[in-house]
Formats: sequence, C-alpha cells, structure tokens
Amino acid sequence: RLAKMKKKSIYAIFDSWVNILKQRNIKQIRGNLVIEAGIFQQPYVNPTWPRDQLQKWYAAPVAGVNFNDNCFDIRFVVEGNRVEPIISPMSRFIRIDCSVRRGKRNIWACILNESNTSIKLRGTVRADMRSPLPVAIKNPPMLFATILADRLTRAGIEIKGKILISHRWPIDDSGYQIIATSRTPLADVIWRTNKQSLNMMAECLFLRSSATDKSPANWKRAARLARKTLIEDFHINPQQFIIADGSGLSRQNKVTAAVLTSLLYQLRREKIFIHSLPMAGIDGTLRRRFHKSRCKGRIIAKTGSLYRVSALSGYVINRKGNPSIAFSIIVNGSTRGKNYNARKMQEEICKLLIQAVDGKERSAAKPVRQKSQIVK
Repeated sequence: RLAKMKKKSIYAIFDSWVNILKQRNIKQIRGNLVIEAGIFQQPYVNPTWPRDQLQKWYAAPVAGVNFNDNCFDIRFVVEGNRVEPIISPMSRFIRIDCSVRRGKRNIWACILNESNTSIKLRGTVRADMRSPLPVAIKNPPMLFATILADRLTRAGIEIKGKILISHRWPIDDSGYQIIATSRTPLADVIWRTNKQSLNMMAECLFLRSSATDKSPANWKRAARLARKTLIEDFHINPQQFIIADGSGLSRQNKVTAAVLTSLLYQLRREKIFIHSLPMAGIDGTLRRRFHKSRCKGRIIAKTGSLYRVSALSGYVINRKGNPSIAFSIIVNGSTRGKNYNARKMQEEICKLLIQAVDGKERSAAKPVRQKSQIVK
C-alpha cells in the first residue's frame, strides 16, 4: 500500500535490488537465498487472537520480514463458465490449484499450506470481482523470499541453492557486503497504523520496540515493555489496563476510557501522531462517518471495533486547527440495534464536545464590560 501511495509497483523495491546485482554483472547466486527474519520470533500471530479470523486482513501475521500487508489479494474474472483467479503478489515459486466455478452465490475458500507456496481455491463465484479480497498468509518471510526469488530469476539471475528462512538473532553479518539499504520513515508506519487502521503495522511497532542488539522481540517482552513505559513515562494507573498485543485484536486487552483520555492528552503536541489520525468525514477510517454532521473536519480520532465492542478515541479540533479536547468513548455489549447504536451515540457526544469548545472560544473572545467607577 505504501508503494501505491508513491505510485510504484509492489515489486519496485525488489527490482531495484536486482538492478544493482545486474550492474555488478552478477548472473548467479551460487549458494542459498537466505532471508534473515530473526528480529521477531515465532509465532507469527499472537496466541490470543481469534483462531477463526486468522485469514482476515486485520489478523495478518507479523514477522521480521513483511510484504504486501502479509496478504494475497485475490479476485476472479468470469468468462462464460470459465473462472480465472487473479492473485497478487505472485511468484513462479507459488503453485495455484483452482477449481472455483461459476455459481449462484459467492462462496469460495482459499486454502494455504504452511509456507504459502501452495494456493488452493475452491467454491463458486457469481460474476467478475471488481476489487480483490485480501487473504492473510501464514508465513510472511517465505512470501518475501518467493517474490524476491521470482524477481531474480525473471531478470536472468539463477539461484543454485535453496530458499531458506533464518530465525537466528543477532545476525552475524561478518563477511557480508551491503549493496542496498531501504528504510520506511516512522511517520509512514504510524500513518498506516492509525489512518488506515492496519493492525499489522501496529504490531510491527509493538514488537520492534522490544528488540535489542542481543534479544529478539516476542509478544510477552513487548507487552512488558509497553506496560512499563505507560506506567513510568506517562504515569498511567497500572490497575486500569492490561496489554496483550499492539493492535487491540486480542480480547485479553483491557483499558478504561480514562487511561486513553489521559494518554491522548499527553500526546496532543506530537505532530506525527496527530497527523496520523483519521479526520471525521474526510479520510481514513472516518471518511464515511460524520460527513453530514457538524463534526466533519472537527474530530480526529482512532476507531476500535470487536464483536460487541465499539470505540472512538481522539480529539476535538478547535477553529485554529489544534487539538482542544481529548476524549475516549468505549461501548461494550450491544453496539447495534433499532433503539441503541454505538456509533450514533459517539457522534452525539462529539457534537456536544464541539459545542463546548466553540462556546469556550466565544466566551474567551467576547470583551468583558466593566462598570464605570467614581473615584472620590
């Protein structure tokens, strides 16, 4: 998705590395193609995530090497009774077995092996799919490796050895020669985490924070560090929160609205964080919400959703464009229905907060009339 933002192919980074090798007249990799992914240790998914949702894009696995949000984007083209799958990213090292046929309903399944080098598609589709459906993979480093291997062989660079994934940490880089370095700015990662609500990016930040030169990251170590940081640096009450992961997908996470409001208040001057939040009725996960109310452009906030849970936490923006009030609204239980809708309630609360901010600003701008006094 970052490649799309920059109007580049998802394969652009691989091809840039390939071009460097070709410029050095390298036509063959004599040994193994090894992907070092040891900075994050397995398992690739948090043990407390819902097992029945692990193929959803929002539950994509997280590893030391990631690509394409760790998902296959799958759609189908239907011509008569013929159904053809279109899958991205794709590699000659990935096998596809498709028996999907045309039917009255869209009921199809994607079955992956543990290394996601075999894709089986089963079921029926009604017609062409205009937009692809993301399906979370199982082994992010292997997806990265098979795509890199494909781009190498397409360019005429032969791989004599095997494709291997290494989980050692730290990496012994003695004897290696670095030919290219690629970096993603932290602001881009935070932007995707919040603006697009990409759980995988949140988990990458969460895990990376706990990795050191001597110790790799894992879920428990990252949770301990996050808890320690919130208590010691932000003075958060330790009795009011429990951390299990970085994205909130685990139901073992517990937090009060007071904790989130306090944290948001302390982050109100962090520009990278503020600019990463969706704006009501305009962009991100709030682009389709608030667009017909006075909240449009006046609320920047992060959404949070689980079954029977709906949350909205962020800021009211004053007329000068700065955060004025921090807030957090968390609804547990029935979040939908004819008589009760969590999102509707959140919008009504936001309207009241905006009224409070505007009223305070008008009062501050209004000149104070002083009674004339006669001095004797």
